[in-house]
Amino acid sequence: MATITLRMSEEDTRLIRQYAEMTGTTVSQFVRQAALDRIEDEYDRSALTRYLEVAERGDFIPYGEARKDWELE
Repeated sequence: MATITLRMSEEDTRLIRQYAEMTGTTVSQFVRQAALDRIEDEYDRSALTRYLEVAERGDFIPYGEARKDWELE
């Protein structure tokens, strides 16, 4: 498993340590999850942007047709 080192102020460090302790997790687990959540949020935002671009062009097929194409009916 890899290790990542972060530099931050004492105030930020104290806040993160207290939050991790309060939620029953370690600082490492908290920071890891926060980073992964941020990446997921960015991915979701990117997917929504792509969807809206397709919607604007009208490049959709009706749901019923899609189900038939995917052999779900």
